[in-house]
Amino acid sequence: MLSKPHAIFADALASDFAIGAFNTSNMELTQGIIRAADRQKSPVIVQTSEGAIEYAGLQVLSSIIKTLAGQASVPVIMHLDHGKSLDTAKRCIEAGYTSVMIDQSTLPFEQNIKNTKEVVEYAHARGVWVEAELGAIIGNEGVKDLHGGQTPDSFLTDPEQAKQFVESTGVDALAVSVGTIHGAFSGQEYIRFELLHEIQSILPQVPLVLHGASGLSSDNLTQACKTHVCKVNVDTELRIGFERAVKAYFDNAHDSYDPRKILGPGRDAVEAIVAEKITLFGSAGTAGIY
Repeated sequence: MLSKPHAIFADALASDFAIGAFNTSNMELTQGIIRAADRQKSPVIVQTSEGAIEYAGLQVLSSIIKTLAGQASVPVIMHLDHGKSLDTAKRCIEAGYTSVMIDQSTLPFEQNIKNTKEVVEYAHARGVWVEAELGAIIGNEGVKDLHGGQTPDSFLTDPEQAKQFVESTGVDALAVSVGTIHGAFSGQEYIRFELLHEIQSILPQVPLVLHGASGLSSDNLTQACKTHVCKVNVDTELRIGFERAVKAYFDNAHDSYDPRKILGPGRDAVEAIVAEKITLFGSAGTAGIY
């Protein structure tokens, strides 16, 4: 069922688990995500980037998600990931999204507040949840290059700024930069838990969001989900799993040219990854309380 996130996030915040937010751009990815959530009896967030919307079309992609959500026995939140403008947020809200992210984190602090507040006012008037980002995450959807002596640590979220930002914008959830990296990464990411705990102590009622989780160890993920991190984004691992499963099909001798046999293994691989993440995040079995 397509659901609003308000009660789900309130429970995640109170009960020390996180909801998995998984990116999709087509039917097979969406099926894999929602099937895993159904199997694990967990609420789930199905999210689309601006690139996915451009690829599939907003009405097509949102219709796929809404149709599959309507067949699910668990709450499904439809979320815009890394929306870059009020216009994009408006279009998604009109298409039935129950949650949107406005990402102005690369702008100066005051401009980030101003633009985020505009989205919050528009969305809240329509009962839609809003996520924003403070600090910047290195990688595909964030800061790609370092200049002038910058280091990854210079983009971490400042706790005092986080407090001012939430109070000034009225945002519902805050994506924080605490050491993760967007996209594929050859090293091992880790979370600055001291910083994460400082942010949550200053914003005790605000659900925090972790982007760039694909490079984290299982132990780091599980530990993070016992804090006020209530939403964890996963994208790159799904893409890699899907690609490997499809490649395996072509690596073996076959005499069929049926797209269902090509893409089906990718869907199954995504389902397995999502089910594993849901277990790590601690949300398995929580869908029945809504």
